[in-house]
Amino acid sequence: MKPTKDKLSSRFTVRDRGTFLFTRDDGASTRTALETHVRACGSASLLIIDFTGVTAMTNSFTDEFLGKFYLSLAAGDSGVAGVHLVGLDEETRDAVAVCLERRKQIAVDGDKGLLLGDVTLLADTYEHARQLRSFRATSLAEAMGVSPSNANNRLKRLVEAGALKRERTTGPDGGGKEFVYTLPGASRDE
Repeated sequence: MKPTKDKLSSRFTVRDRGTFLFTRDDGASTRTALETHVRACGSASLLIIDFTGVTAMTNSFTDEFLGKFYLSLAAGDSGVAGVHLVGLDEETRDAVAVCLERRKQIAVDGDKGLLLGDVTLLADTYEHARQLRSFRATSLAEAMGVSPSNANNRLKRLVEAGALKRERTTGPDGGGKEFVYTLPGASRDE
């Protein structure tokens, strides 16, 4: 499978691995193919994992493929700034949601702009982030009416899942380290 990439994104097509994906071994080989794809594409703002044409996935396949990929993403081992899952139908979306809920992970449904998985506190945070588009943690905390430390904790999980990207900047007074958060694939100036 040849990697496809433009300046902002790269696309991994899961359908190339089959339409019904069911074993843990298949999940491991698909994750290996995804990791190879990511290395071949180099750095892109957004990795798109495309499930179009996949009709079903078992929980064991999904856990081995996505669950473990999101572990490496959270650890910062993948070199990916952001991830969107696209082309999910009701069946495959349910498999992804179950996997992520069990692992206490989250992912972005790129077609719907919603979080999947363990989204108890983060769905509202992600929606505010989407509305703000480019912001500092203090701006998000103010918009949500939560403490800055609460906002930082939520933002950390969204960054680990590839739902947001974070860039270091200097504080407004010229000192201290601060971060600006944006949606993957979007520039800070949009």
